[in-house]
This record gives sequence, structure tokens and C-alpha cells, in this order.
Amino acid sequence: MPTPQRFTLQWPGKQESLRHLNEPVSAHLEPVPEESLFPEQASHLFLEGENLTILRILRKEYQGHIDAIYIDPPYNTGQTIAFDDRYFNRVPAASLLDDSLSERSAKTVRDPSPWLSMMYPRLALAWELLKKQGVLFVSIDDRAIHHLRCLLDEVFGPENHVGTVVWRKKVVRGRGHRHLIPQTEYVVVYARDIKELPPFSEPLTQEMIAEYTRQDERGPYKLIPFAKSGTRHSPRPNLAYPIEAPDGTWIQCPTLQWRWSEKTFWNRQEEIVFRKSQKGVWMVFTKQYLYQEGRQRRKTPVSYYDRVTTTDGTRELKDLSDGAIFDFPKPSRLIRDLVAWLPPFSETGKGIILDFFGGTCPTAQAVIDLNQEDGGHRQFIVVQDVPLPGSTAHNTAFVGKERIRKVIDRYRKISPPLPQDNGFSNLAFRVSRLSP
Repeated sequence: MPTPQRFTLQWPGKQESLRHLNEPVSAHLEPVPEESLFPEQASHLFLEGENLTILRILRKEYQGHIDAIYIDPPYNTGQTIAFDDRYFNRVPAASLLDDSLSERSAKTVRDPSPWLSMMYPRLALAWELLKKQGVLFVSIDDRAIHHLRCLLDEVFGPENHVGTVVWRKKVVRGRGHRHLIPQTEYVVVYARDIKELPPFSEPLTQEMIAEYTRQDERGPYKLIPFAKSGTRHSPRPNLAYPIEAPDGTWIQCPTLQWRWSEKTFWNRQEEIVFRKSQKGVWMVFTKQYLYQEGRQRRKTPVSYYDRVTTTDGTRELKDLSDGAIFDFPKPSRLIRDLVAWLPPFSETGKGIILDFFGGTCPTAQAVIDLNQEDGGHRQFIVVQDVPLPGSTAHNTAFVGKERIRKVIDRYRKISPPLPQDNGFSNLAFRVSRLSP
């Protein structure tokens, strides 16, 4: 019986790029204590060197152990950035006068093949490193998102696409652009196994908390309609039944089905509230409590994010890195909020957050900040590539380490670090460097 065919993305060099996955690793990671901060206490790791080699080294110890990966890879823009140019080919620009689709494709001024070959083995290793319950976040712009989605569908499976976050990265005025003003980028989210991935959640806003104005012996609550909305095209018979009102009349569900089954309705009578509308029609509500099992209720995140911009990232980096300036650095708040969607690691033990395109290390700061905020035990592993020989680009490894030191020093000045909890220390990190 023939093997079923499925969609794949093909490009020159694809098979060769996969050969890097299982090449023998002769290099090793050598500790650099003089660049570390309290290394004898450290749980966090800063790994310096070529990230594909380091990922293959990490596979030996961390395969199936990483909780979440966030990466902000080069976007394949073709600009003269040392890191990008290794993975981008320029071909001679040509006139696109021929109406033939194949001719137009052949004459394009961009060849994404090297970028795809760079990303493919790294994404394959990311899949191997993640737990079954793990998740991958990838920042990308609209010029590369279509290629990235195809790659991730192939590596992770299209069924494991959790969603795509639209990030409003800046607020700009209508100058300097002929057609559209670019204001957004994306964070593509894939699960290792979406059936195993726990639900995402985040804290309620102050406005949402203010809605819980009623009170009983179980604490603050608000009333929400018992009738379920948005179910016209998917009715469930076990959720459609009449309810007897306090005056003996019967109430039919106005939206085809209720939120609970009839059995649950009778078992949770203390949470049911009847109210009459201004027209004298009976309506059914349930109490939604602000606290569940001693913890404040959380909400499901939405796919549009506009809390911080690249301007915030630039200001933050300048403050923490003695004025170092990079193009459009990611604000740590963006990454912190993404990581905070996962279950609190203070409940589940230690969690590991990996970033193998470390850049100026906003991921490291995000993890430290979040641990300080909620007492979590998240460990970061940041991999930072070294600059190319002869490159005039900023040494991002130096800037990243300096940023981590500044963040830790500020917290240590505010309050002394707590005793290590089960061997975990948030305000320390170890540096190791790839050595041949």
C-alpha cells in the first residue's frame, strides 16, 4: 500500500541541512566563572557559542525536559546585519516583464533557502528538547511568517498550532511608507503535543476584578447568565432542558442550551440565582466567584497584544546596558507575559525556559522578573551566538550578560535573596562558553 503523501515545503539544501542534526559533537561547554554572577548558587545558564552545536550538546541532558522555548530569530530581511547575512542570499535583480509565474519566481531578488536551511534543524532540535506538555513561541514578521508556519507544520504538525499572537509593536504616524504603515509583528505558538498542553491563563485586569461586587460566605462574586451564547450551530441535547422558576412557571433556554447539564444544575443549586427582567421575564444566573480553591480566578489570553512596543524595549535596553542601542529589541514584558500563560512553576516544581537566539537577553530578564513577582522556579537557559570574525556589529553576548547582571544587582539591592528553595536560586547565573 503506498505511503500517504502530505504537504511539505521544499527548497534547495533542505536535506543537507538535516544532516547537521546528528553530526558528532566534538566541542564542549566550558565554565567561565569570572563572567558569571554567584555561580556556586546559580540555576540560570548563559551559554555562549554557535547555537546549533549547543543545541546538540543540550540534547544529551535536556531532551524532553524543556517546558517552554521562546526565540526571536533573524527575520530574513536581507539587511546588512552580520548574523542575518549568513542565512540570506542576494541574487541579481531582474526585470519582471515576463508574465510567466515560473519566470517571475526565478527572477526574484530574494532567496529564502539559506534561512530555511538555518531554521529547519534548530526547530527540529527544539521539538526534541520540549516536554510533551511543552510549547514553542517564535517572534516573526509578515515577510517570513508564511515560510515559518510551513516549517513548523512539518516539524510539529499542523494540528499542534496553538495560535498566532498579533503584537502591535509600535505606534507610528503616516510618513515614510507608500502603501501600508507596518505596526504589527507576530508570535507563532506551537505545542509539542496540543492534547498534553495545559490551558493558558493570565491574571484578571483591575477592571475585571472590580466587577465582583457581590459577597457571600464564599467571598466576592458576580452574576453571569446561565444561558450559553454562541451555540446556535452546535446545540447539545443534554444542555437543553426547562428550569422551574420560583413562581412555578417554566423557563426555556433562550440560546438553545444552558452552560451546565441538568445534573450539575441540581448539584450546584447554591450558585443559581433567579432575577426578573424589566419586562417581567425570568432570567437565570450563576455566581462566578473571584477566588477558586484559595487562588484568584484567571482569564484566557487573547490573540491581540498591545501592552508594550519596541520603544519600550529600546528604552529598557539603554537603561540596563549603558546606552547600548540595537534595532527594535523585544521588550521583556512581552516575553514575561507569554511565559506567564503557563501554569505557575511554583506549583509544579522547576520549569525550564530556553531561548537559543538570546540576543540582548530579554528572555533572561523576563524569567527573573516573573520569578521575583510570583515566587516561581523558572530556570532560563539562554544561548547567544558569538559575533562573526571581523564583524563591526555590537557584541550582543557582552550586552546580554551585562543586562542580566544589572537586573540581578537591582533585585539584590532592593532585598537580600531568600534562602535557596530546593536548590533553586533566582538571583544568580552561570556563564559557559563553547570550546573546541
